[in-house]
Amino acid sequence: MSRIRWHKKVQYAAIVLNLAMAHVGLCQGTVISISGPPDTTYQYDEPFDLGTSVTGVSWISTSYFRNVTVSIALEGDAGATGTAYLTQAIGIGATTSSLVAKSNFAFPSTTVWSPVLSGLNLGAGTYYLMILETAVGSNGLGVWNGTPYPQITSAATVSANGEYWSYGTVHGYAPATSFSEGFTTYLDYSVTSSVPEPSAGWLILVGGGISLAGWLRGSRFGLRM
Repeated sequence: MSRIRWHKKVQYAAIVLNLAMAHVGLCQGTVISISGPPDTTYQYDEPFDLGTSVTGVSWISTSYFRNVTVSIALEGDAGATGTAYLTQAIGIGATTSSLVAKSNFAFPSTTVWSPVLSGLNLGAGTYYLMILETAVGSNGLGVWNGTPYPQITSAATVSANGEYWSYGTVHGYAPATSFSEGFTTYLDYSVTSSVPEPSAGWLILVGGGISLAGWLRGSRFGLRM
């Protein structure tokens, strides 16, 4: 094989691989997001009662997402704090074995999209995002903001799975509390991924590019493949 033809084939293989990787980069974005106009009548916001209420949302995914960040529209008063749990099971009998991530956070004084969990790798399954307030602010409680007209944006393989709440006795491990369920999501939250799983088709393309590179190597040394 001539040196010129060899270089052209190497360039072609590089283009195939670069296109595949570029596609992965362009797929970065929303896993699921619930948002909409502000709740001016305070019917859809969720104020917390210290130690006696837990509120959450849920989504179902059939894909794998890497480097995930979970943000919530929160507000509160100076000193108000909470704990966020991301788990794959809730209710009586749930244990920490299903806990995916947990973090403590401070409620902002005005409504802000607050990242409460980050750097997660999430496989296919059902996820529950639960919030428990752990300290009262100087003038009141924390609030999870909602909207009367929720707009859902999600990846093709992800769907909303409603809201969950509990008022009364909170279990020592908060997600193991007994919850009521609502099938509509009004609470604002956003789950984003910077590196989602490539689709099967693009994995085939990457594999094809690697195979092409192997064929080129064989051709370079006069092998028949």
